[in-house]
Parts: sequence; C-alpha cells; structure tokens
Amino acid sequence: MCKKAVWLIVALVILSLVVAGCGQSGTGQSGDSGSQNSKEQPRIVFVTPLIGHPVWLVAKNGFDDAAKDLGFSGDWVGPQGIDANAMIQQIENAIAQKVDGIITMALNPEAFQPVLEKAEKAGIPVVIVNSDAPNAPRLAYLGTDEKNLGTTGATEIIKKLNGTPAKVLTMQSTMDAKVANKMIEAYIEELQKAPGTEILAKESDNSDMMVAVQKFQNLLQTYPEANVIIGVAAEVGPAAAKVVDEMGLKGKVTIVAIDDMQETVDAIKNDLIYGTLTQNFYRMGYQASQILMDYIKDGKKPEQQIIDSGTIFVTKDNIDTYQEQMKSW
Repeated sequence: MCKKAVWLIVALVILSLVVAGCGQSGTGQSGDSGSQNSKEQPRIVFVTPLIGHPVWLVAKNGFDDAAKDLGFSGDWVGPQGIDANAMIQQIENAIAQKVDGIITMALNPEAFQPVLEKAEKAGIPVVIVNSDAPNAPRLAYLGTDEKNLGTTGATEIIKKLNGTPAKVLTMQSTMDAKVANKMIEAYIEELQKAPGTEILAKESDNSDMMVAVQKFQNLLQTYPEANVIIGVAAEVGPAAAKVVDEMGLKGKVTIVAIDDMQETVDAIKNDLIYGTLTQNFYRMGYQASQILMDYIKDGKKPEQQIIDSGTIFVTKDNIDTYQEQMKSW
C-alpha cells in the first residue's frame, strides 16, 4: 500500500507539471503572436507644423484614411504654433523610437537638413509635404507647385480688375517661409505684367488670426488706395474679409485667399473674398502614406520624386463642386 501511495503521488506531480507546462507554452505563443502583429503593422509618424490647424486637419483625414486602407499605425504629432525647433525635436523622437516612416513639412529646409540626414542613417524613409528640403535625403516631395499657384492667382486678379491698376497688400505666416515667398514672388511677377501695379506692403502674422486682423486694420488705414489683398496663409483671407467688412470696403478690395477654411468658404459666399486657391491637403496626407507603405512593404520607390499635389481656384461659380475634383488624382 505504501508503494502504491508513493506512485500515486509521483503520478500526480508529473500530471501537474505537464498541465503547468502546457499553460506556459500557451502564454508564450500568445506573446509571439502579438509581436508578429506589431511587425506586420508598420508605424508611421506625421510631424505637422500646426497640430490643430483646420487646414492640416484635412491632411490628417487623408493620413487616417490611409492608415485604415493600407494597414499601418499612425501617430499625428506637432506643435500648436509655428515652431521649427519643436518639429525637429518630434522628428528626433520618431527616429529614437525607430518608427518605419516619417511624413513632415520642411518649414525651414536648412534647419531640417541635419535631422533628415539622421533619419536616413537610421534607415527610416521620409516623405516631405507642402514645403520641400531639396538638398535633404527624402523618398519624395508631395506639395503645391508654388509658381503655378501664384501665377494662377495673379491672372484671376488681373481679369477681375479689368484694367484697373492693382494696389497690393500681401500677408503670409512668417517672412522666412520659403513656400510662401515663392508664391508671393510668382504673384508679383505676373501682376507686374499689368500696367500700374504697385506692391504697397508685405506682412506676416505668424499664423495668428488676431495678429492678421490687427495688421489689416492698420494697413488699410495707412494705404487707403489698396484694392487687392493676397493671402498665402490660410487665416489671412478670413482676417482680411472681417476688416474689409467692418471698414465698409466690401466691393472695393479684391481678396484672394489660400485654402478652404470654413470662414473662407463663407466669405466667398458672402462676396467678401473673391476666390481662394485650394491646396490638396487630403492628398498630401493620403498619398504620402501610400508612398511610404509601397517602400516599406515592397521596396518600391515613386516614379517621380517631386509630385504636384494640385491647386484649384475656387469662387462662387465652383464652390459646390471643387471638393469632388480634389479627390481625383
């Protein structure tokens, strides 16, 4: 009996070890599976210049839709206000976290060059949108053709004025924003083909609507002859429209804006803004992700390294149809 009891105890111990062993195996398989899933789902970080700005949230919509359609984990990060150093720090963070791809805007190409080179050394592909860093390593640049935008806007202003000389005020986010400078240069080059064109003032607002409003209040008092306002930052058009309306100048000042914030669209419908040049931010968010995923999954590079995301001039005539046009590329 004693021997039988011993053997029974031994058998129970062996059985308990087998059961315990089966439980550890199951946990291990579960952990491996989770690891495989994270490897199958690449991580892409979008470092935006303005994390909550309405225009950049359109790019976020494209980025989010691409994450669902193409199967990646997306992080949307960036500063609240224009801050190149804060953006560079976010890119540094993404490199340290060994993400699979980065999308960003080179607010200041020279300042962004070292961190983009660092991303390349880390083996992380980068797609730049909206403002390029042509000398930096990047898989592609996807953004607005600045010269085309400025030339188109100027041509529409000349047609609208119908022979009246243009007396022009311009406003942009910062005076060192290269994209904005190229747009303004293209505007001026085309406008000066018309006799009597005069550039009265060029100003910046640091992408702050209140700053833009205050500056237009001063500018329109200082230059009562101004009959054209050009904005190459999204908040400029609505700010100019507000001041023009308050000063009783509706119909006397032709405002040409950029992008399609709701305030801009409303001002066009109310004849305060003549038209706006919409950049395709949705496409920047979606197609930049698509380019990265093609490279991450298949090593495929885009056929063109520089891609024009397109521009549409929106007035009351096409305000109800332009958004459909922007979804096709």
